[in-house]
Amino acid sequence: MTKEISGGTMSDDDPPSEANTHWSQVAQRHYRPDGKRELTTVIVYAIAEAEDRSPGEIKSPPLYESVDVPAIEAAFFGPDVTENSRQGVGTVEFQYTGYLVKVRSDGWVQVYEPAEADLS
Repeated sequence: MTKEISGGTMSDDDPPSEANTHWSQVAQRHYRPDGKRELTTVIVYAIAEAEDRSPGEIKSPPLYESVDVPAIEAAFFGPDVTENSRQGVGTVEFQYTGYLVKVRSDGWVQVYEPAEADLS
């Protein structure tokens, strides 16, 4: 089902609005561009930690269906036109199987799960 919202449309397949969702951090890993692990691997390990599963069990849906990891890696950690490392600051957020995943330009990958709303 598709419905109109503020001039746009939203289908039942879209994630719920985050405006009323509270998130609680459940895992984090640090990515080092000069390290042994690729950014994709670090993200999968962080999600696996959040789900208390082995990284090999994190297969469906494939991560590339939720986010373009090579684009994040190029934007935050790749060389600029002068071949120097980028010094940009920012965060990319995406949802993966109900979790909110944040990849920060300082290398931290944080995984959040929905928390109960504060009703006080």
